[in-house]
Amino acid sequence: MSTQANPTFTVSASPRKIKSGPPLSWISGAVRLLRSHWGVILPAYLLVFIIPALIQFGAMEVFSSGSLLGSALVIVASVIVTLLLNAGMMVLFHHAAEGRPGFSDVFAGFRGHTVVHVLLMLVMMILVMLAFGVVGYMFASVADISIHSFGGGMGRLMNSGFGPSAGLAAILFLVIVVLFAVILFGSLFCYVVPLIAVARQGALTAIGNSVRACFKNLFVLFFFAVNAVVLTQLVLFPSFAIGASTTSVVVMTTITVVVSFIWGAIICGAYYLSFREVLLNTSPESPAPEAVAPASA
Repeated sequence: MSTQANPTFTVSASPRKIKSGPPLSWISGAVRLLRSHWGVILPAYLLVFIIPALIQFGAMEVFSSGSLLGSALVIVASVIVTLLLNAGMMVLFHHAAEGRPGFSDVFAGFRGHTVVHVLLMLVMMILVMLAFGVVGYMFASVADISIHSFGGGMGRLMNSGFGPSAGLAAILFLVIVVLFAVILFGSLFCYVVPLIAVARQGALTAIGNSVRACFKNLFVLFFFAVNAVVLTQLVLFPSFAIGASTTSVVVMTTITVVVSFIWGAIICGAYYLSFREVLLNTSPESPAPEAVAPASA
C-alpha cells in the first residue's frame, strides 16, 4: 500500500436518516476492509493499541512515586493522545474506503485543526458533565432522593398511602432520567472526532451534527451497539476459554491480547462505516472499492 499523500477529494457531512439494515453490515464491511488493507491498518492500529497503554503505565509509575499532580497530567495527556490517534485512524479508514490508505494517516490527528478542535471538544465534554451534575443534584434535592435522604424519602413514599408502587415509580423515573442523560451525552459526542478529523468541521458544528445524526438514527445505532457488545462477548469468551485450557498464563494472555487487538480494529472500522453511512458524503476521484459495499444484515 502506498504511503504517499492521498489525492485530493471533497468531503461534506450532513446528518441523514438511514434504513434499519446496516448495523451488521458495518461489522462485516469492516472485516472486508481489514482483509483488503491489513498491511496498513493493523500496524497503524498497533500504535493506537500500544501508545496509550505505555502512557498509562507511565502514569502508574508517576503515581507510585507519590506525585498526584504528575499522575493527573499524564492521564490527561493519555486521553488527548488516544483521541488524536483515533482521529488518525478515522482518516486512515476513510482513505482505505476510498482505496488509497497510507500508514502516515494515523498521525493525521496531530495536525493543527484536529488538535485545536479535539481540545475544544474535551472542554465541551467537561462543561456538559458539570451541567448534568448540577441538574442531577437539583433533581435529587427536589425529589428527595439524594444520597443523604434517600432512605427517609423512600420510607415516606412507602407510608404515604401509595404503597410500594410509589417507591418503584420514583426509582423507575430516576432510571429513565439517567438513561436519557446518557443517551444525550453519547449523542452529543458520538461522531465529533471523525467529523473533526475527516470532514474538517469545527467542534461546535460537529457536536450539532453528531446529536442530530444520532437522534435521527437512534434505534439503528442502538442495535449496532448491542450487536457490537454481543459479538465482542462471542469473540472474546472462546479465546479466553481456549487460552485458559492451556493452563499457561503466557499463552492465555497472548491469545486474549491478539484477539482483542484484531477485534478492536474491526470495531474501529465498523464505527467509521457507521459514520460514513450516517453522515458522510464524499466525491472522490475514484469510486469506493467493493470492500465497503453494503452487505445484507
